Amino acid sequence: MAYYVNRNISMTWWERSYIPEILKGLWLTSRRFFRNLFGFLPFFLGTKKDRRIFTVYYPEEQVQYPIAYRGRPVLAQNEDGQPACVACGLCEIACPAYCIHIEPGENSGKQNQYERWPDVFNIDYAVCIFCGNCEEACPEEAIFMSDDCEISMLDRKKMLYTKEQLLVPVADLQKRIEFTRNMYAKWNY
Repeated sequence: MAYYVNRNISMTWWERSYIPEILKGLWLTSRRFFRNLFGFLPFFLGTKKDRRIFTVYYPEEQVQYPIAYRGRPVLAQNEDGQPACVACGLCEIACPAYCIHIEPGENSGKQNQYERWPDVFNIDYAVCIFCGNCEEACPEEAIFMSDDCEISMLDRKKMLYTKEQLLVPVADLQKRIEFTRNMYAKWNY
């Protein structure tokens, strides 16, 4: 179905001056400005229970992020304290910012029950673009995007998180795990 635009419509001189549209825009902007400027007064004076403005007072109030929100990537930690990662390197390859560094640990068969595990797993959040490709590429459900977005720091060297800083128990990530299973299940065949 094709749409055709009629370019032969002639406007009046009043419409060509754009004065009505400018006045409508100024009215809308000033109405929102003054509502937000004085809208918090009845709430703080105790006369109204609900605020009419949508501003979140950040340190005191926290935003509830949806489950699909892509915050910082974290590693899932099994019940025995080990990461669920098998150091396959697929998340490192899928990362477009090259911020993930993995070194697999060597197993002689006597250390533990795991055949492979990451000896070093680092993510540089100063470079990470929070795209979620690492979560999609992981075949073991070991790396997930959390709802944590408060990682700002003044020193770039502190933005390099190690394996111990990235570990989050699986119980805390259960909603995100269910979301990724439902989301990516249609592609796993």
